[in-house]
Amino acid sequence: MDNKGIYEWLQEQFCVEPEQIIEALKLSPSAQGYIQGALSEILLIQYLAENDYEVLRIKEKPAGGFDEKKIGYKGDFLIKKKGTNDYYVVECKGLKTNSEFRSGDTNEDDHQKRITKDQAFNTLKKYINIDKDSIYQKGYNRYLKAKKDWEEKNVNKTFPDFRWTKENPGPDNADLSSYFSTINDLKEFIEKSDDEKLSEKAFRTKNALYKILQTHEPSDRTDNETGINQAAPLVSDFSMMAVDLFQRTGKHEFVFMNPDRISHSPTSPNHLYQNYIIDVLIPGVKDELDIKHPWYRNIDDCINKTNPKTVEYDATQIDYREA
Repeated sequence: MDNKGIYEWLQEQFCVEPEQIIEALKLSPSAQGYIQGALSEILLIQYLAENDYEVLRIKEKPAGGFDEKKIGYKGDFLIKKKGTNDYYVVECKGLKTNSEFRSGDTNEDDHQKRITKDQAFNTLKKYINIDKDSIYQKGYNRYLKAKKDWEEKNVNKTFPDFRWTKENPGPDNADLSSYFSTINDLKEFIEKSDDEKLSEKAFRTKNALYKILQTHEPSDRTDNETGINQAAPLVSDFSMMAVDLFQRTGKHEFVFMNPDRISHSPTSPNHLYQNYIIDVLIPGVKDELDIKHPWYRNIDDCINKTNPKTVEYDATQIDYREA
């Protein structure tokens, strides 16, 4: 579509000048979010096509609503590599936009949230000299308590297994140990930093002291096996999740994970966590992404190394809009 066609389409849809549409978008973060989400889907389709995948869009709400989607089809796209017969369901997500400053207090002068240096330190220190054994044990203890409580209420039934690995326990995958050899090094770095780099404005404009790449996948889901309801997807909902990192890197680039290979909710093993931390960037200190299992930069690597579940092709689940 050329510039004239774009202008005519905007006039037809909104009956205002393009400049007024831009002003409306500036005033509506929620509208920006919807557009960014739609762009992520378009760019994911493009990425998949460039990597020789056929892409079909899955109906958002089949007859009867979202819950009528088949098990395994609760994602955005059905894909398969050209020349193969293996179908996968891919869910497309973005990053949480207030991960860093949501716990801050609102400043009375500029009405912007700000976090303290102590808060910044407490956020980042857990990514240095990570004690994976402790993380695993804490998760397992939470699981055992949930299992005991559930089985007491569900006599002669068995709670789902705990499936974390000791190599990658919990929802956080960032590691800053190579950049700060001790906790004191981190504390000194934060103490010397500019207070303005801990403001909401700095985080929103990608000029802050650090950037947390955290998934955001609120989805009210009930596990049919246990009856547990949590605000997070079920492990069985899709084959892979694709996450657009734009909100923190400024580029539309995707990482992929297999829900069967990432740590599940410790209190409901058939649920995922609502939020996973993929990585943390610290401008000037750690500028490059360090994407490692269970996350992958390349969808082929995710498939070849983690063997995501496949689904049978079902035409009733397909939305025949152009994908």
